[in-house]
Amino acid sequence: MDEKKLYVDGHETETYHTAKMWEIALFSLNNSASNFYLFAFGFLGFYATGVAGMTTVLIASVLGLARLFDGLIDPAIGTAIDNINTRWGRYRPIMLLSNIGLILSFVFLFNIHRMPIPTVVALFIGLIFHKIVYSFQQTVTKAAQASLTNDPAQRPLFSVFDSIFNLVVFTGGQLFVTRYLFAQIGEYNMEFYGRFLPLLCAVSFGFTVLAMFGIRRKDNVKYFGLGEESVEKQSFKEYFSVLKGNKPLAVLAFCGAMIKFAATMVGDQNFLAIFFGILLGNYMLAGDVSAWIVVPQLLFVFGLTRLAQKKDLKTSYKTAVSIATIGLAAVIGLLFVTPDTRVLSSLQGMSLIFIALWIIATVALKYPTSIVLTMSADITDYVTAKTGKFAPGLIGTIFSLTDSIASSLAPVVIGWVVAGIGYTDGYPQPGDALTPAIYKGGLIIMGIILATLVVTMIAIRFYPLDRKEMELIAEDIAVRKEIKKEGLTEEERNQIKIEVEESGVKTEFKEDDLIK
Repeated sequence: MDEKKLYVDGHETETYHTAKMWEIALFSLNNSASNFYLFAFGFLGFYATGVAGMTTVLIASVLGLARLFDGLIDPAIGTAIDNINTRWGRYRPIMLLSNIGLILSFVFLFNIHRMPIPTVVALFIGLIFHKIVYSFQQTVTKAAQASLTNDPAQRPLFSVFDSIFNLVVFTGGQLFVTRYLFAQIGEYNMEFYGRFLPLLCAVSFGFTVLAMFGIRRKDNVKYFGLGEESVEKQSFKEYFSVLKGNKPLAVLAFCGAMIKFAATMVGDQNFLAIFFGILLGNYMLAGDVSAWIVVPQLLFVFGLTRLAQKKDLKTSYKTAVSIATIGLAAVIGLLFVTPDTRVLSSLQGMSLIFIALWIIATVALKYPTSIVLTMSADITDYVTAKTGKFAPGLIGTIFSLTDSIASSLAPVVIGWVVAGIGYTDGYPQPGDALTPAIYKGGLIIMGIILATLVVTMIAIRFYPLDRKEMELIAEDIAVRKEIKKEGLTEEERNQIKIEVEESGVKTEFKEDDLIK
C-alpha cells in the first residue's frame, strides 16, 4: 500500500506518503555525485603546492576567503530553490545544471597554473564558482527528501543506500588512488590529475542522471508541504522567519557542521598522508583499510537504521557519535603510549587492535553525516506544521552552508597546523621521515577531531524532534491539508480544529486556514 490514511471527523486524508524502494536508492546517488567532488577536493592542496607553486599558508587563506563568500550567498541559493517551479519539476533542473557546473569548476581549478592571471586570483575565482554549484546540488539532496517520503519507517532507509553508494566514492576512490594511480605514477602531478579527474567527473554525472530518475515522480507540487497551497514565492524575510526560534534547526545544523568537519578532517588526503604515510609508515595501508571498512560499515548502517526505525533518528545519531568518540579516543591513547608508532601498521599483536579501533571510529563517524540529510527533512515538516510554509530550500541551505563551511574549514585547519610545524612551502608527503614535529602535528589534528566529537555528543541531546514529536507533526500536516480542501462547511472546519487541539498537535491555526 503506497499511502497511509488518517480519518478526521469522518474525512479521509493522507498522513504519510511513501516512496518506492528503488526511488529512494536512486535519489541517494545525488549525494554521492557531489561527494565525488568532496573526495577529489582533498587533492587540490597537492596540486596547488606541487604544480601551481603556492604556499600552504596562502592556500589556507584563499580557501577561507572563498568559504566566507559562499556563506554570504547561501541564503540566496535556498531562496532560489524554493522559488523554482518548471515543467520538469523543481529539483531535477537544479541537479543537472549544478553537476555540469561542478565539472567546469574542476576543469578550471586544476588548470590555474596555465591561466593568464595570477594563480592566487584564478584559484579564488575557481573556488567561488565551485562552492556555488556544489551548494546547489548539496541543498537539493536535503530539500527533496521532504517530498520523497515522510514515513518515519522509510526515511531512515536513505542512509542505507547513501552509505552503500558512498563506499564507492570514498572507499573505491581511495583504493583506486593509492593502489592503482599513485602506485603507477608515484607522485601527484599533471599525469595523475589528467587520468583521475575525467573519470571522476563522468561517474558523478552518471550518478546525477540516475538520481533525477529517482526523484521524478515526487518532484511534484502534490508532495510539496501542504500541496498547491504552500507553493508560493519565498523571500529573504521568509528565510529569517524560518530561522527565528527554530531550535531543532539550530541544534542539528550545529551538530551537522561539527560532524562534517570531523569527517572531512579524517578523510583529508593531507591528513591521510601524515597518518598512514608517516606516523604509521605505510601509505598503502590507507587503501587497504578503506577496503576492510566495507563490511563493518554496512553492518553498522543496517544496525543503526533498524534502531532509527524502532526508536527514532535522534537515538541512532547519538549512538553513532558516542561510538566514534570512544573509538577515536582509544586510537589517540595508543599513539601516545607507543614509542615507535610505525609498529602499529605491522598487522600483528597490538597493531590489530589499533586498526580495529580506527575502523570502528571512522565507520561510526560516517553514519551521522548521512543521517543528518534525512533529519533535515523532519525539520522541513516541522516548519510546515508550525507555519504552513514549505521551505525545504531555505532549510537545506542552512545545512549546505554549515556543510560547506565545515568541509572547507577542515583543509584550512590542517594547512595551518602543517605550516605551524614548519611545512610552509608544501605538505608532508608519504614516505617522509617521522620527526617530532610531524608526530606533534598529527596528534594535534587528531585532538581537534576528538574535541569536535565530544562537543557534538553533548549538543545532540538538546535536539527535540523524537519519534513522538514527528508523529504529531505528520498528523498535523494531514489535518491542515484537510482544512484547505473545498467543500467543508464552517461547522466541519471548526470541529476539525477542536479535534486537533484535543489531540495535542501544536499547530498555530490562522483564520485563513479555517475559512477559504
